[in-house]
Amino acid sequence: MKKQKTTDKITDKTTAKITEIKPSITSSTNVARSPKAKRVTRSAATINEVAELAGVSSMTVSRTVRNPDVVAEKTRIAVQKAIDQLNYIPDLSAIDMSTRKGNTVAVILPSLSFEGHVRTVDGLSFELRKEGFHLLLSENFYSQSEEIRVLRSILGRRPAGIVIINSAHSDSGRELVSKSGVPVIETWDLPKTAIDSVVGFSHTRVGFQMTEHLLACGYRRLAFIGAPPAEDRRAHDRHQGFVQCLSQYNMEHHRHVILHEQPVSVSAGKTAITKLLEQFPDADAVITLTDRVAMGAIMECRRRSISVPDDLAIAGHGGFDFSEHLVPSLTTTLIDGFEIGVQAARLLLRKESGEVIPAERNRIDVGFDVVARESTLGSAH
Repeated sequence: MKKQKTTDKITDKTTAKITEIKPSITSSTNVARSPKAKRVTRSAATINEVAELAGVSSMTVSRTVRNPDVVAEKTRIAVQKAIDQLNYIPDLSAIDMSTRKGNTVAVILPSLSFEGHVRTVDGLSFELRKEGFHLLLSENFYSQSEEIRVLRSILGRRPAGIVIINSAHSDSGRELVSKSGVPVIETWDLPKTAIDSVVGFSHTRVGFQMTEHLLACGYRRLAFIGAPPAEDRRAHDRHQGFVQCLSQYNMEHHRHVILHEQPVSVSAGKTAITKLLEQFPDADAVITLTDRVAMGAIMECRRRSISVPDDLAIAGHGGFDFSEHLVPSLTTTLIDGFEIGVQAARLLLRKESGEVIPAERNRIDVGFDVVARESTLGSAH
């Protein structure tokens, strides 16, 4: 049965876990080994051997490996020839004693399951590899304790910089990074107090504008599927925007379901919408945690013969690739994750070069777009 919506006009303002794999060693006392089977091993070539063969210093070899453009062509060819001849593998994790930093940029993110975060990693790599930097990825799985372990492991490697996708969860983590002296770029957020530099957008504004869109479409009994603030502060900020918008229009904002699964899945969306329908059966629209949750919600509504959006409008977040291909197509928030990565990389490179960046240019707001589609518009909107 279709719900009647009010037609009052409201203007639309419009980690990486490092797992140690130990080899399985089988001890056998009944197998005799032939002396002829004894393996003769040779230790790996060293930087000093490369330097001797090329006729240069070990520092020149290091400079050629790390930044070949600053080395004379004749020297570079000689060093490369020696490297090839000795099959030398440079220790890229080794620290340049003159700078006390390596050429690795560490990236800490909640999970690689979120498409937007992967796009940001692509943007970072696209810019940083041009300057000879490489990425080290670590997931914190939305866990504050895991975040601390990851940060300690990374800082021990003295990276050239750290990019945090979503700002640091814990005060301890923020303190640990801020005292390290390593350049830090927080992304996918605009925290009031940044550790160093920020490239992102306001999640509170995302929640506010998506709510305003639903109100402009005529929906009045809005709900929100969110996450525990300690696990996902960004989702909490979007819910705060939801509450702010409804409060501004003197409307109810109590319809709120907490999703405890992290990272979220399609099945979690099915569970969440079931819980929402049980607790708030009068809801006529819902904003979900991510597009993946929204997909699960749409699938469960279809199974229950609940029409989307006529009985219940559904909006997502994140602009996943599949969102426009769902039936109905999904209203979502579109964020340019790749551009976030590019801007963060450029900011980091400027810091690495020693440039003093004014405070107002240390905070880049890339914005976002609310993309309205069939899941909230329907034929009647």
